[in-house]
Amino acid sequence: MSSVSVNAILVSLLIVAAGVVGAYLLYHLFQWLGVRGDRGRYRLDGLVLRVLGPPMSLMVALVSVNYALYRLPRVREQFGAWDGAQRAVIIVTGTWILASLVKHLIREYGLPLAERTDTDVDERIVRILDLTAVYVIWMAGLLIALRELGIQVTAFVASLGIVGLAVALAAKTILSNVLTGITLTADRNFRVGDRIQVGDYVGDVLEINLHKTVIRTRDNEIVLIPNDVLGKEVIVNHMLPEQKTRIEMQIGVSYRADLDRATDILDEILHTHDRILSEPAPEVNVTALDDSAVEIQVLAWIDGPRGKRRVRDHVYRRALARFDETGIEIPFPQRVVHLQGTVSPDAEHVDGAV
Repeated sequence: MSSVSVNAILVSLLIVAAGVVGAYLLYHLFQWLGVRGDRGRYRLDGLVLRVLGPPMSLMVALVSVNYALYRLPRVREQFGAWDGAQRAVIIVTGTWILASLVKHLIREYGLPLAERTDTDVDERIVRILDLTAVYVIWMAGLLIALRELGIQVTAFVASLGIVGLAVALAAKTILSNVLTGITLTADRNFRVGDRIQVGDYVGDVLEINLHKTVIRTRDNEIVLIPNDVLGKEVIVNHMLPEQKTRIEMQIGVSYRADLDRATDILDEILHTHDRILSEPAPEVNVTALDDSAVEIQVLAWIDGPRGKRRVRDHVYRRALARFDETGIEIPFPQRVVHLQGTVSPDAEHVDGAV
């Protein structure tokens, strides 16, 4: 068996380098063609090209490595034992292409189509397919690849049952996340885009996957919540049963104030904001006689759960200005102290009344 010459090794390295460069250029070519394909009516050509780009580029690089090794005599003699491995690589690459294509088709065509229907049943079904289809395709592809490597798939699948039981016990939390993720996806009371409150977090649902749910908070922070936590927590959905929601404000006025006039001013202010709905009508009620003020409660319905603070800011600012113009006092907390006589200097008795 002759030794491998330095010249043959250098040529093989040049082939590998050329293959890597070609794979890089091919990847960017597919991406460029994909952008141009997106300009079509259905954008299907662009989607297919973007999906094919990464696996085809990797295949070019692997073919160059394969050919570079085949040129070396001492390695070529071992190639007969690699046939199964080469077929397995082709199968895995095809699985990658198919799984990516299915995922993109569901997200770019299935979900928008389902969202345009009157009911949300088909939308929830599409989201479950989005979660599970890719995993099913990969499992089937890997089993076929293992068979090409000479591994008995039947025995392997049977052993998976025993191993799966052990893994299930060890990875109970992961499996709980997966099952809860599927349940949340199918739940009509929980959807991507909804504004929810979970514990101390309030935000919009960006994504529900098999392991966690992603929400964006009002502070523009991304919070990843494990699905099994959501399955145990109380979830407040601010978007259901409909988007309109009620806000509550408290304003205190002096005991000497004209309550009817104050009520009229607040009612007028509530009808000046375009987000405050006229039906159900806003309410202005006296709710308490506190120590220092008469507490007036303002209830108003707005068209959605977002932007409550801006609506409150508008009402409070206008109320403060109008009360000042009309002489309605918003009192500070105060205490009245009554002195009952004078006793010895060493023991003065004072009663306080609020």
